[in-house]
Amino acid sequence: MVLLTLLFQGLTQHADAQFVPTHISNEGIYLFLDELASDQHIDLFSLVKPYSRKEIARLLQEAEEARTGMTGRQQAELEFYLDDYARELTPPDSSGSSWLWQKRQGNGRFDVFYYSDSLFKMTVNPILGSDVWVNENGSFSHWWNGIEARSTIGNFALWASLRDNHESTELTARDFQNQRIGGANIKVYSGGKRDYWEVRAGMTYAWKWGHVGLIMGQFEWGENNAGANIHSGRTPAFPRLELDLNPAPWFRMTYVHGSLISEVVDSSLSFTTSTAYGTDYREVYHSKYLAANIFTFTPVSKLQLSVGNSVIYDYRYPSAAFLLPVAFYKAIDHTMNSGVDNMNSQLFFSASSRNLKHFHFYGTVFLDEVAMDRIFDDEEFNFVSYKAGFSTTILPNFRVLAEYTWTNCLTFMHNIPTTTYESNRYNLGHYLEDNSKDFYASVDWSPWRTLHIKAHIGISQKGPDNTALGTMPRAEIPPFDPIVWESTSYGLLATVQLVNDLSVRLGYTWRDVSGDQDYMNRWTADVYHGQTNTFRFGINYGF
Repeated sequence: MVLLTLLFQGLTQHADAQFVPTHISNEGIYLFLDELASDQHIDLFSLVKPYSRKEIARLLQEAEEARTGMTGRQQAELEFYLDDYARELTPPDSSGSSWLWQKRQGNGRFDVFYYSDSLFKMTVNPILGSDVWVNENGSFSHWWNGIEARSTIGNFALWASLRDNHESTELTARDFQNQRIGGANIKVYSGGKRDYWEVRAGMTYAWKWGHVGLIMGQFEWGENNAGANIHSGRTPAFPRLELDLNPAPWFRMTYVHGSLISEVVDSSLSFTTSTAYGTDYREVYHSKYLAANIFTFTPVSKLQLSVGNSVIYDYRYPSAAFLLPVAFYKAIDHTMNSGVDNMNSQLFFSASSRNLKHFHFYGTVFLDEVAMDRIFDDEEFNFVSYKAGFSTTILPNFRVLAEYTWTNCLTFMHNIPTTTYESNRYNLGHYLEDNSKDFYASVDWSPWRTLHIKAHIGISQKGPDNTALGTMPRAEIPPFDPIVWESTSYGLLATVQLVNDLSVRLGYTWRDVSGDQDYMNRWTADVYHGQTNTFRFGINYGF
C-alpha cells in the first residue's frame, strides 16, 4: 500500500526531486564543484559519489548567487555547466521562484534526442571515445562505443547505458595497479586484442531529502584526489540497493546492499547437461553480498565527520539482518555465526574540512582488522589503510594538491575466496591494495573554461603479496619488507570539454616501473615496463 501511494504521488504531483547519477568518470564537473566548495561559494558533500544531476543543478544554482566573487574563468565555466544541468531545475510556478530555469531555457546542451513535458523527460545520446598511447614499446589504444538513455517520470528515474570496449593489448586487468575501471568476461583475440562489455543502469525514487533505488554502476566512498580507500569505484558494475537520507543539515546517511560477483564456482549447484549440441558442464558461482553504511555529521559549517562499516558475506540468499541500513554488522555477524568462522567485516572513518577559505583538508581511515594491544606493539601490525591530503585554490585559476596513502599488509585481503573484499576479483578498496604506499601531487592550471593543464607526480611502492605466499603469523608481517614493485611517474595532461560531453585530452608521462620481474608482470601492463616516455591523445563524446 505504501509503495502504491508513493507511485501515485510520483505520477500525479510535480517532481521536486529525481536521482539520475553523473558518472564519476565525468571528472570535469566534479573538479569544478570541488573548486567552488574550496572557495566557499557552495557547501559540498564530497565523501560519496556519484552526485545526481539534480544535486549538481542545485549546487550550480547556489553558485550562481555567488558569481560576483568568482574569477572570469569560473563564471564562464559556471555558464557552461548550467547550459547542461539547468534542465534538472524545477520549472517555474506561480511564485516565480525558478527564475534560473526560465533564464536557461533555449540555451541548453545538444542531445541527439530530448523530450520534456510537465511529467516526463527523456534524453538519448551515443557514446563514442578513444585513447591512443605511444611509447618505446609501440602504440596501443582503447576505444569504446555504445548508447545511453535517461528519463524521469515525476519523482521516479530510469536510466541505462551500454558500452563495448576494445583494447589493442592488455591494459585492463584485475591485478594491474592502476585506476582504470575493471572489465569482466574479457575476450582475448589473436594479436592480443581484447573486448568487453559494460552496462550501467538504475531505477530510483527520490524526494527532497533522500532517494532509494536499485542501481548498477560504479560508486566511490572516501575523500580523495588520487584513489579512494573505502570504495574506489574501480570494480566492474554490480547491482546494489541504495538508500540515501539527508533529513537535517547536520546529518546524512548512505546505505548500500550489493550483489557481488564472486567468480568462485559452487560445485553443489553446478551441473552437467546433455542436448543435441553435446554435453556441457553448467558452472554456477557462489553468492556473495556487500552491506555497507556511512553516517556523516556536520558539527559546524564546512566540517564533516563520518563513520561507517561494512560486511562481505556469502549466504546463498541475502540476509534480512544485513538489510538493516542502521547496524553494526560485525556484531550481527558474531551473533549469526557464533562458533564458526565469521564473515569479512570492515570499519572506516573520514574527516573533511573546508573551513579555511581556498583549502580542503581531508583524511580517511579504513580498518580491516584491529586489535588494541597491537597499537603499541612494535612487532605486530593492524590491518589498516590511512589516507591524508589537502588541496588549495589560493592562487586564482590554480589548484594545488598533495595526497599520501599508507596501507599495511593484508588490508583489503581475506583468506576465504567467497568473502574477499572484491567483485569480479577486483578489489573494492584502494587500487594499490595492501602492503602499499603512494604519494601523489599535482598543479592544475585552468586558463579557460573547462581547460585544465595539469602537472603531476606519483610515487608508488608495494611489498610482497603475503596472501598468495601464505605468510604466517599474519599479524607479524612488517609492511614493505622488502619493496618488490615501484612506480615513479611525472607528467603533463591537458583536457578540455569543447561542448557538453565532448572532451579532448593530450598528455605526456615519463614513467619508471621497476622491481621483481614476476610482480612487474602481474601488476603492470607490459607496455609500461622499465623507463618509458608515453604520449597520449584522447577524445570522447559521453562518459
